Amino acid sequence: MAYSDFTFPKLRKEYGIEQEDAILFESIVTVAPTSRLQQDIEDAKLLPLYSEKAKSEAIIFPILRELRIKNPFITIFSGYALNIEKHKELSGTPDFLISAKARTIVPQSPIFCLFESKNKDPEEGFAQCAAEMYAARLFNQENDEPFETIYGVVTNAYDWVFLKLEGNTIFIDKERYFLNELPKLLGILQYIIDQYKR
Repeated sequence: MAYSDFTFPKLRKEYGIEQEDAILFESIVTVAPTSRLQQDIEDAKLLPLYSEKAKSEAIIFPILRELRIKNPFITIFSGYALNIEKHKELSGTPDFLISAKARTIVPQSPIFCLFESKNKDPEEGFAQCAAEMYAARLFNQENDEPFETIYGVVTNAYDWVFLKLEGNTIFIDKERYFLNELPKLLGILQYIIDQYKR
């Protein structure tokens, strides 16, 4: 079963994962974007971004690239399979995932953040991202990196919604963040990365 086939009732039935709305970030320290990222975003606005792939390449990846430059201990993977052998239904390919290991050529634990790109409303990807987050935690456990808290992001490149897996609950942020609030968005992503610095 692919991650995209999951629903929250399926996650609850199979893995005991509950869903809850919450405020995930009480206060945000903004991070100024570099001139390079600002130019990338301005250039992207001139493109016909009609598909998930186009939005991922033109907007989401430049943001993640900037995070990698500022945080060299992480590695960002695009289009790598995350399959859990003991749970055959947990299989598929997240759009992006971040590992707290530097310069690896394949995903290594700990994986701590997953990104799903959707063409329209981010809500379409909540259950899929939640399944990927649960799989990431199992992956970490199997590789002796028992990070219990995993973050997720579902975005159509313009609207960004954050998720957090803690215990048996997926917390979905009540707040939405927007591309035109880039310093705030970068601040949240940096906060998440800071949780995994060693």
